[in-house]
Parts: sequence; structure tokens; C-alpha cells
Amino acid sequence: MKLKNIFKSFGAAAILMMTACSPDDYGFGSAQYTSDQLVAPDAYTVTVEGNRVHLVSNLKDCTPLWITPSGRSQNADYYLDMPFAGDYEVTFGAETRAGAVYGEPYKFTIAQNDFSMLSDEKWEFLAGGVGKTKKWYPIAKDYGVGQTVGPVTYCDPNNVRNDDSNSTDLAFRAWAPNWDPGIQSWLIPADDPYMTSYMEFGLSATDGCTATVFRNDANGGTLMNGKFVLNLDDKTHPVISFNDCYALHSANMDDACANYTQEIKIVELTPYCLQLATMRTNSEGPWWLVWSFVSEEVIATDGACIPKDDPGLLEPTDPELPTITDLATNLFTTEIPGAGMATCTMMSFKLNDEQPYDWQWWNGAKSAWESVTKGQFNETWAPAASGDAVEDFELTFEKTGDNIKYTLGDTEGTCSIGENTITFDKEVTLLTAASDNRTVEVKGKTFTVLKCVAGEEVQLGVPSSKDENGNTNSYLVANLNYKQVGGGQTGPTVVKFTPENVKNYIEADKYFRCQLYNPWGDGINLVDPTTIKVKKNQKLSITVRLNGFTFTKPAKMVLCFNHDGYAEENWEPDCFDYSRAIEVNGDGTYTVSWINDTGVTKNWGDGTSALTITMQYAGYASVEADAEGDYKDACTVESIVIE
Repeated sequence: MKLKNIFKSFGAAAILMMTACSPDDYGFGSAQYTSDQLVAPDAYTVTVEGNRVHLVSNLKDCTPLWITPSGRSQNADYYLDMPFAGDYEVTFGAETRAGAVYGEPYKFTIAQNDFSMLSDEKWEFLAGGVGKTKKWYPIAKDYGVGQTVGPVTYCDPNNVRNDDSNSTDLAFRAWAPNWDPGIQSWLIPADDPYMTSYMEFGLSATDGCTATVFRNDANGGTLMNGKFVLNLDDKTHPVISFNDCYALHSANMDDACANYTQEIKIVELTPYCLQLATMRTNSEGPWWLVWSFVSEEVIATDGACIPKDDPGLLEPTDPELPTITDLATNLFTTEIPGAGMATCTMMSFKLNDEQPYDWQWWNGAKSAWESVTKGQFNETWAPAASGDAVEDFELTFEKTGDNIKYTLGDTEGTCSIGENTITFDKEVTLLTAASDNRTVEVKGKTFTVLKCVAGEEVQLGVPSSKDENGNTNSYLVANLNYKQVGGGQTGPTVVKFTPENVKNYIEADKYFRCQLYNPWGDGINLVDPTTIKVKKNQKLSITVRLNGFTFTKPAKMVLCFNHDGYAEENWEPDCFDYSRAIEVNGDGTYTVSWINDTGVTKNWGDGTSALTITMQYAGYASVEADAEGDYKDACTVESIVIE
């Protein structure tokens, strides 16, 4: 177990199969089927068309039953829109006189992302945009949103508008509570640990739709890492489903509703307020419970961020290219050691070795272009570029009067510079990155310049996707750095840290841990994770001092983290067998280190890995806790160096 987190998962597929529909909902045929007969392509077909998946039932004598990543369906012929790359599955079934019969899940892969499918503003409101995450906390006071002043309200299922219309259709923004209890000691008191719980949704270009749910309690809480599926096919009835986690609710309501995971109704969603409705199913009788949340920004600003004139939707803007000032001059301007900034007749560019390529995506709610990969590459839709290809790349422009020549490897020619474009005389390939699943090529004849900072960086892109209005809303870009004329940083990087924020503890009564950073913790860390960026072949070294230990025999000490795909990513006890583990046998200073031989930069700022030093303890050493039961002084951090 890497960290002291608790994960809870549910048999969602099994529940769906058991409760999909009642027999009265279907027309039955005379045919009978077994699970073995409900296989593709005989009974149905699944055709992947880019990021659209075409599902077709071949059964003509009974109602098809689909369980898909977007929910359930009875349609014989329909499409799934899948914006994120990844591995998915659908389950096909049929309703016969003998009841519902399902085949085995059919697995398929989406090889690439299509962010144009995220044009509905609800994606932005819920998760903050591609490459972002957004936290939601229970409502604890009157912020003027959500028709509530507390974490849960009640809605009459026989009169959901609370206007005597007797409507039973609980729809998005078409409801009103029949009772808002606010903060009640008998329901959810103000000091209930639940009030510091949260849901965090993310749109990760690497991991897809992520959901982190933390429900606090007197024992320290439960942290769940899972996924969510947002189904917006019916604009008036949006729903969200959870896998390996659940819709946040108070512990005293665990048994009140049978379903907190599948097709939960979203009845309100703005940049500031999220409300989810679950049906009460216990002995008190059916009733809608509406769970209300506000964004982390609302909590941080005490509601000041909510517009007073219209607390509802933000109007998304159409994509706008950044203004590039005097591109023709800035492209040839850089810093000359000892002379300052100067304009040259020749300029060379290298690929950024940490993030050689990316997708820039237009965030219409914030009117900004944003990175998608954040420098995180994978084996599916965003393969890492080879180190040799990045190191060998060099693009040179040479200006003679109004004529500009370029050299790119063995390719030479002429080009022209526009207001925010560079047009080559032939198609050129700036970068190719490939894996077994996909090849990404940044190539074209005319490149849009999305960024040009003289002497620092240039970003050249080609269109990648368009929005519903035909506007280019994402570009596949190559990130170029100006080649240094001379000088450059030498020597190691000494990382600053806050010594008093060290967290030492005994893990599982077996291992002594010195925790420097934990993205899933309380937010108080010894080091700012954005400062721990280790490029390929660099070494991260951390020196600590042990104080007050008594050793009965030498113990092993090693640095641990969670970066997926690295051969030595396991924690205790496997980590003590790694060649980089060191031996300790008394008080004093010790240095643990790790050389990044993964071929790509590892950046703790992405929030995907802890940084912890662990040591064999039980049977090896002992140390006394302080008066408060802590071990803060038992291990102090002396230095953190990257070189």
C-alpha cells in the first residue's frame, strides 16, 4: 500500500444489470437468448469512428439493453461521444420472456482525445477545463446560490417545482425545494466533519475524467480516487456517474438512498454551485435529497467571487488568437551575454526538452489558451518524443534583407513571416512522437504562432480541432526555445523548503517515514512540489539527520514516490532491495538519491506523486516520541539538491 488512503469501489455494472428496467418497459419477442449468444459481431456491432462509437443491435425480435460508459440505453442504433482517450467497455443484453440476459463486456479503445466534444459549458463549470481540477465543498451558509443555505435540501417528488403544478419531472433548473433545513444539529451540524469534505473533478489529458472524493469523519476520513462519466445527451436532464467512488453525502445518510453512484441527477451547475439529487429509498418513503456544494473559490473568497447581478452562467467566448507584437523582429531577438537584448540576422531554435509538444485548448469561460498535456506523456494518445529526436532538433532562420531562409536538419528552403504565422515553402515536420498505439506529428506548411517571447520561447501550432461554429479551438503545437548564444546555468539547484513542515510517522508499526510532500494530504508540506522538477539524467538528492535513534542492527533507507511506469515505483518492503537504498546505523546525516533515467522530466508539481523517505524500523531501530506523541525532531531535512 503506497499511501494511507482508503479506497472503496462498487459493483456498478452488476447493480445496473439487476435494476436496468422492469419487464413492463419492454416488448418481447419469441426468441430466447443465452449470454454466449450475445456476442459481437453476431448479436451486435461496436464500431469506433474516431471519438464516436457506433452501437448497433442485430436482434430484431426483442429490446436491446446497453450498458455504456455514458449510461444505459434501449436504442437499437445510436452513437456514443467519447472525448477522452482510454480503454472502455460496453455490455450488450436483450429482454426476452425469460427476463434480461447480458453477454460479456465488449472492450474497445479510444486512441486520441477530441476536446471539441467538451464544448458544453457544464464540463468547464464542473471540472475547470482540460488539464484542470476543481474542488466542491458542502454549502455551509447563504451564498445566494442554489436555493439553499445548507448542505442538503428536500424536494417533493410529486411536486418538484413546489408550485402546486404536481410535476414529477425533476429537471435541470426546473425544481424548487419544499424544505431547506439549513444547518441542523440533528441532521448535519455545523461542526460535523462532513462539512470539510470535498469532491474534486478533473479533465486529465492523461487519465480522462477523474474524481477524487474525500469524506471526513472523526477517524480521519475516507479518500477515494475514481472516475466520473458526465452524460449531457439530454440537456434538460444531465446526469453524472461515479466509478470507484460515490457522490458525496453525509455518513448518516448512507442508508437513506440506495444509489449514490449511477446516473445521479445534476439539478444545478454554475461556476459557483453544484447540486446533485438522489432518491430516498428507506422506510421514510421516496423523496428527493438535493446535495449542495460550492466551489473552492467561493469558500476562499467567502462568496465575493459570485457576481451579484447574475450568479448563474458565464458566457463563453469564441477562440481568439493571441496578439503577437512585431513577430518578424522578435523572432530574431535574443539576449547576448554582456550586451543585453539584440536583434540578429540568424537565429536557431531547439525543442523544449521537458515539453517538446502539446495541445493548446481554448478555455472559453476564461478566454484563454491552456495547455493540455502539462508535460505528462503516456503510451496511448500522447506518446513521449524520443530523447534523440528532441536533442538533435535544430531549426535555423537566416535573414537577408526581406528574404528568410530556413534549415531544419537536411531540409532547406525559404519562408515568410506574417502577423502571427510562419509559412514555409513546403510541408515540414517539426516533431514526430510515436508509441504502439499512436503517432503524433507536428507538421504543416503554415504554422500559427501562439507565443513568441523574444530570447525565451516560441510556440508553433497547426489546427487540431474545431468548435460547433467552425472556429479552431485547439492547436497541436511544438514548443521551441531560443538556442543560447552563450553562457547558461551551471551547477546544482538547491531547493528551498520549510523545515518545520516535515511529517515523521511510523507506518504500519514497521517503517519510519519522513514525508516531504503528499498531494492527498492536508496541504501542509515541507516543500513546494513545483520546485521538484527533475529532468532526465538529473539526480535528486535529499540529506536528512537522524536524532535520538537506537539501532539494534543496520537498516535500509530509500526515497519513495508514485510515478507510474517507473521500474522502481514500489514502496515498502520492496523498495529496500533497490540498488539506491542506503544503509543507516545510528544518528547522523544520510543522503538518499534518485537518478531520473526514465527519459522524460518528472515534475512533482502535477500532483500525481508523493515524496517520502522511508526506513526499516521494526526489528531495526527505536526512537521516543515527543510529549505530543510526534516524531518531528527524530528526522530533520538538511538539504534538497537537483543536479
